[in-house]
Amino acid sequence: MTAKTSTTPEPLPGVAASERDESARIRERLELLSWASFEGLVFHVDGVVFDVNERLLEISGFARDELLGEQLLQRCVAPEDLPEVVRRMANRIDGEYVITAIRKDGSRFPAELQSKQGTLGDRPVRVVAVRDVSERERAQASLRESEARLRELAAVAFDITVFSRAGVIVDISGSFESIVGYSREQLVGHHILEFIASTDAPSVGRGIAQRAVGASESIVMSASGEAIPVEALAVESSLRGEPIRMSALRDLRPQKKLERERRELERAFAQSQRLDGLGVLAGGIAHDFNNLLTVILGSADLLQDELPDPRHRLFASTIVEAAQRAAGLTAQMLAYAGKSEIGPRTAIDLGSLVEQLRILLDATLSKKAQVALSLETGKLVLGNRATLTQLLMNLLTNASDALLDEPGTIGVRICGVERPDARFTRALGARVSPGQWLLIEVTDTGVGMDEATRMRVFEPFFTTKAHGHGLGLAACVGIVSSHGGAILVESEPGRGSTFSVLLPAYQGDAPAPAPPAAHERAAQRRILIVDDEPLVRVQLRHALESQGYEVVEAATGAEGLIAVARDAPCAVVLDVTMPDLSGIEVLRRIRSTGSALPVVLTSGYHRAALDAERDSFQAFLPKPYTLSELLDAVERALARR
Repeated sequence: MTAKTSTTPEPLPGVAASERDESARIRERLELLSWASFEGLVFHVDGVVFDVNERLLEISGFARDELLGEQLLQRCVAPEDLPEVVRRMANRIDGEYVITAIRKDGSRFPAELQSKQGTLGDRPVRVVAVRDVSERERAQASLRESEARLRELAAVAFDITVFSRAGVIVDISGSFESIVGYSREQLVGHHILEFIASTDAPSVGRGIAQRAVGASESIVMSASGEAIPVEALAVESSLRGEPIRMSALRDLRPQKKLERERRELERAFAQSQRLDGLGVLAGGIAHDFNNLLTVILGSADLLQDELPDPRHRLFASTIVEAAQRAAGLTAQMLAYAGKSEIGPRTAIDLGSLVEQLRILLDATLSKKAQVALSLETGKLVLGNRATLTQLLMNLLTNASDALLDEPGTIGVRICGVERPDARFTRALGARVSPGQWLLIEVTDTGVGMDEATRMRVFEPFFTTKAHGHGLGLAACVGIVSSHGGAILVESEPGRGSTFSVLLPAYQGDAPAPAPPAAHERAAQRRILIVDDEPLVRVQLRHALESQGYEVVEAATGAEGLIAVARDAPCAVVLDVTMPDLSGIEVLRRIRSTGSALPVVLTSGYHRAALDAERDSFQAFLPKPYTLSELLDAVERALARR
């Protein structure tokens, strides 16, 4: 660089003429250095500027004489920064700092000042280096903006952003407190591996050591000890201009929950498809089987009338009984398939129905079971009483069987529901949406079911019991579907089961009874025989059917109570002496429900009838009896109804 000829310098204040030559030589050297400097230089004594270099003139746009003396500070320093400059100068504070400087044209620019105290000869001189840092400040501002945008982007795309150096957290942002439960003070300064599950710590540590970038999954431990699955996207970045590792974390719990729900829905759909297929199969088999049973029953009935030998007639009656039991199974198959006529619908108070069944089922439920009822009164559904009774009986007896004759609790809850919870998206039957529903929940504290069993529990012919045909719960699906409802089972091994049923609530008044249909007229001629002696039941069946009655049989008192609720007979012929429950106890339980069902007591001991209150039965038939005596007793009981 060619040195420019300097103008005659101003003499230093208080400097004698004898010292000027030495000052001139020093100034020449100083001038050479100032021309070689890339920074503006200011030389002053106690704020009085006695020289500046050419670079400062280029930076500021002022002429030299405009800056000498005491003019520089007022002209070149922004008013807001002037007090700080004066303070540092007065206290002779060394070091770097940035101010806002003003050019001659009035424009402003960031200037970095670096002050040093020196001497010129034996006089103290202060040298100030001035650097225009506009480009640096723009770069740093751009970097800050970039970092801010990166933070904003990370905040939108991720839940937590961790900035670390050598694995130590130096900063963190996002919803870290609500997710992991730690404050900033508990996180910053600690190593990342302190918060990683022990199973994932080795792989996370290797990634940090190798400065690996990209996405990965790991488990973060919260302050409460919860294992939180997270997705981490690691990149190498900078923070305040220093290299740093940025890891953006996304809480995967909502995603994992959605995945579980999707799998549940897929399984529920597959189960529904499988059950629908089984329903079609069961319905087709039942239809064809019913045709065969019709032939068997008709032929056996004809044989009974034609065979003179009593022993042969007994064989024929056995065929009839077996065929009727088979017909009962096909009826349940048709119910499961949704192809059976459920009969007339009436407004039914489910709470009252459960109360009645609870009394009748005392004989069949486990003796060690405690039944807990929570029933909202006046909750009506429009449905068929017989099939809804079968539904409740199947659920209650299933809960009792799950206790395995061990002490436990069976709970029954009935309540109104307007917004069924999300678990009913996995239910079988009608699609559930907000509205007026009645919820029936039957719970037990029994053995529970694993997932494989739970997925098959509604399949026909699937059972975990030693004795059973596996149609009870399968029929429940058909009954619930035919009433426009949905059914769901929840269970875990060792934690019992909960069967939940939603049925549309009935809001209106009880409808006027419709004229009795054909099957109702038949029910008005349905007689229930409860006797533990098979030959007696055969004889009674033959006698009553010969007079046009439909006959239902029960071999024990407990079976008789179930048949009363299930088959709705018009009268009962009830034996007094039976091994499980006596006829008197069965009668008392029937009456305890408020039922006025006509009952004919029959016994070989005439005094047995005295054990019951006279008003609780309608007729007494002593054994042995003739056909006319039997029919007379039944007719008297029906007449007294």
